[in-house]
Amino acid sequence: MKFPGILSLITVFAITPGLHAAEPDYSAWNSLLRKYVRTGIKAGIKTNLVRYSALSKDPLWPAAQAAVTGFDPAKLSGKRELLAFWINVYNIAAVRKVLEIYPTTSITARGDTVWKAPAIRIAGRDYSLDEIEHKQLRPLGDARIHFAIVCASLSCPDLRPEAYTAAQLEKQLDAQTRAFVANKTKGVRIEADAVYVSAIFNWFAQDFGDVAKFVARFGPKLPDGIARKEIPYSWSLNE
Repeated sequence: MKFPGILSLITVFAITPGLHAAEPDYSAWNSLLRKYVRTGIKAGIKTNLVRYSALSKDPLWPAAQAAVTGFDPAKLSGKRELLAFWINVYNIAAVRKVLEIYPTTSITARGDTVWKAPAIRIAGRDYSLDEIEHKQLRPLGDARIHFAIVCASLSCPDLRPEAYTAAQLEKQLDAQTRAFVANKTKGVRIEADAVYVSAIFNWFAQDFGDVAKFVARFGPKLPDGIARKEIPYSWSLNE
């Protein structure tokens, strides 16, 4: 039996679709999400709830953090790898910010400084939640990220019970966006007198462009000629 030479193997890996640059090992984070995230209803809002106390005591929690804090994102060359990496980093960092003040009723219990304070160190550099969102993720030009990063609050998008990966990213982002748009308690709700939408669509209107067209890609067509109002945003902890 003849085996391909090293050069042939390199060529195969270079041209085979679906192969990506090496990503961090997200297995610990993946396991934590599957164990401690469950769908529920709290204060009338349907969302994914997190068992923060149990997660914080799990021996996989330090490993999940180390997998990203010790990784240099400069190794990632593709947009999907970068998006998946920084989405996972944001969500891990948000959990860290909650646990810094746990027990708590909200990630914002100490005020809005939570977004600008150092949240996580990646490859020797500190990042705040704002920096991850506005300097790393938004410049990559995919508005669906707003339904993947989770600010640990009831009205935020659901924390997906699996890690994001480059190979699954398109499917994951589409599913997240569809789920949020379909969620009448915090995403989009059409009533006779008005269309009620999440404040997220107003906060990041620049990213979405025509909101009605964006929503129609993933859910219902918004009727013309009636008022558009915000669904009240709850910053209560998604616990």
